[in-house]
Amino acid sequence: MKYIKLLILGLLLVTACSPNEGYEDYPVEKLSLSEVASDWWVIALEPDGVTPAFGGDYVLVTTYNTGDNDGKTMFIDDHQNFFEFKTKIDVNLSDKTFTGKDNVELYYDGEILLSNGSITKSSYITTSGTAMDEIYFEAEFDWYAGTTFIFKGHKRSGFLQDENPNY
Repeated sequence: MKYIKLLILGLLLVTACSPNEGYEDYPVEKLSLSEVASDWWVIALEPDGVTPAFGGDYVLVTTYNTGDNDGKTMFIDDHQNFFEFKTKIDVNLSDKTFTGKDNVELYYDGEILLSNGSITKSSYITTSGTAMDEIYFEAEFDWYAGTTFIFKGHKRSGFLQDENPNY
């Protein structure tokens, strides 16, 4: 009898709660730059567009909203992995292009001239065979004035075989 009561109580608890219990009150808000904000595997190349800059390889770079969430500006950040830059950029969502906003590099108070940034939808095929967005931009740094490096890569797919790509 004791086990039957416990079984009935358990069934009542399971059926009494809906899977969305308590979450209906929370609206899902899409951020203004969700189409272009992401993690990217990016490599820095010499001006020739072929030779890896300083012998480097792909590093994780993130694009993300500013606190304004205005749909016009976002950050681009390599998390101090290689070129060690973080800067604010202007974004044009209609054609998915971007450029440096104020040329301020935020990690070291330096200057970065970021230009010709673009994101193309589903134009890169990863190792796993997944079509992902591509990112491209050019940057000149005050610590290496006169040299414009080319940065290119693809959106992070989330598949294990696509993690840590090599050039």
